[in-house]
Amino acid sequence: MVRRLVGFVVAALVMIVLGSIAHSVMVQSAWADAVAMTEGAPGALTIGDRLNWIVSDMVGMETNVPPYGALTTIALLIAFLAAGLMARFTGLRPIVFAVAGAIAIFVLFTALKASVGTVGVFGARGMLGLGLQMTAGLIAGFVFAQLTAPREA
Repeated sequence: MVRRLVGFVVAALVMIVLGSIAHSVMVQSAWADAVAMTEGAPGALTIGDRLNWIVSDMVGMETNVPPYGALTTIALLIAFLAAGLMARFTGLRPIVFAVAGAIAIFVLFTALKASVGTVGVFGARGMLGLGLQMTAGLIAGFVFAQLTAPREA
């Protein structure tokens, strides 16, 4: 039980960190495109600027209402509960949890778009942004499967 709880917390943190990074990269790209449209050349960001932006987004996304971490954690919890049942019957634990993580994030942002009119996270707009968020969910699911794998007898 403790191993599953710790595994879930680690997977949720992986989702939050990777999802925040993906969001920041997409926003930075949009910013550079906007600068290029007005000034004729893409905006330049140093590595330090990019890292500061990523850290700022990680903090900022958690102070929004509702926080990004809370939404993604709830989505992963629901998906992992269903995946646990499916993994017992298929024997494909890492694949099942990874796919469940990706689908959870897809469903989350699709539901937000349908109910609120926006995905709520700029970096998740468009196919690439949504794909990056789903990849973060996929990795989080894989991490969970690895950390909670049944012990060998």
